[in-house]
Amino acid sequence: MERRTDLGRLGRLTIGAVGFILITAACGGSDRLDLGAPADQTSASTAAPSTAATDAPAVGGNDRSTEVIGRWEVTHYVLPDGAFTNVVGADPVFMEFNADGTLAFHTGCNSGGTDFATSGAYLVPTSGLDDTPEGQPITIGPLFEQTERGCEGFLGDQDRDLPANMAAATRFRIDDGQLRLLDESLLIEATKAG
Repeated sequence: MERRTDLGRLGRLTIGAVGFILITAACGGSDRLDLGAPADQTSASTAAPSTAATDAPAVGGNDRSTEVIGRWEVTHYVLPDGAFTNVVGADPVFMEFNADGTLAFHTGCNSGGTDFATSGAYLVPTSGLDDTPEGQPITIGPLFEQTERGCEGFLGDQDRDLPANMAAATRFRIDDGQLRLLDESLLIEATKAG
């Protein structure tokens, strides 16, 4: 229902803008009219994941898919109870996004792999009133292959929770060398390796 309302409002705005252009042209207006973002950015903005309609739409940025490519050392992740924790174990915990759409990872216990895909444009809210989440859509999975080394305690929990968090991610953010995978909240935080 909410999606239909957003598209209806967008349609009314588009019809209003077209009407304004026609009236301006009919009255002999020769000034160039700048209606904001190019059409490809506007359509990307409306396709972005959003939990609510906003009065000030987010600015559609460039596709930042290539920035996610590479190895990221996982530093923190969210537990099933919602608490945020740092990673444990002696082995490096990482995600490696490859240009061919594959993702290799190590949980500190087991190694594994899956696929990922990004879409749309990287969105940035235009004001404090804009509740459009910053980031770009990403899908990880749904099939995960993983070795079966048994780990207990916190390391076993981490081995289970990290792939689950990757699968739940719907967007990514990149800020100052930090990659954040998110759904409605932060799921995984990682730092660019080397």
